[in-house]
Amino acid sequence: MSDIIRREEFGEVAILHVTTTSVDAISAAAIAAECQDMRPITVLDFSEVSFINSAGISALLKFVVSARKSGYKLFAMHVSPHHQKIFKMVEMSRFMPTIEERDLAEYRIAS
Repeated sequence: MSDIIRREEFGEVAILHVTTTSVDAISAAAIAAECQDMRPITVLDFSEVSFINSAGISALLKFVVSARKSGYKLFAMHVSPHHQKIFKMVEMSRFMPTIEERDLAEYRIAS
């Protein structure tokens, strides 16, 4: 397990809690590495993240597009309004839409 990611699993769902306040190329690579063991549904929790630089956006976008092309469903949770705007501008939200924590309850019950 990475120092940058704390992983929780509920059956078909993996929640990756990003535990760093800043996402850059290194932490985005750690996120991608943690996802080597993908679940059909993976949620990236950005509640601790206050800054994402351009290298982090680029690395995340490559990972997200690749995972979606491979058939995995990705969601983002606890994304700040500022980062939501950036995700929309680079079309990341097209491949990794936001989800509310309460909407994960159905997956937790099913597992």
